[in-house]
Amino acid sequence: ETVIVSSGRGEVKAVVLVTERFKPFKIENTTVHQVGVPWHFGWQFPEDGSGYDSANLLTPNVGDANTMIPESKAFMVNVRKA
Repeated sequence: ETVIVSSGRGEVKAVVLVTERFKPFKIENTTVHQVGVPWHFGWQFPEDGSGYDSANLLTPNVGDANTMIPESKAFMVNVRKA
């Protein structure tokens, strides 16, 4: 199915692949699910422009205050059916 993945910065349309490889985990008695989104090829394929958006639309523009490393690899998103 197709879903909308959204963050505080933006949203992208994506095709869902549910797998047992990403196990849910608990944070303070709340179940949290991991969402993996490929970074490459958004806007590029297929060439007619009918492909999906780049995951870069979701990433925050901030970095860790101590190390100045961008927080672009782990952030919170919402997933809803398109």
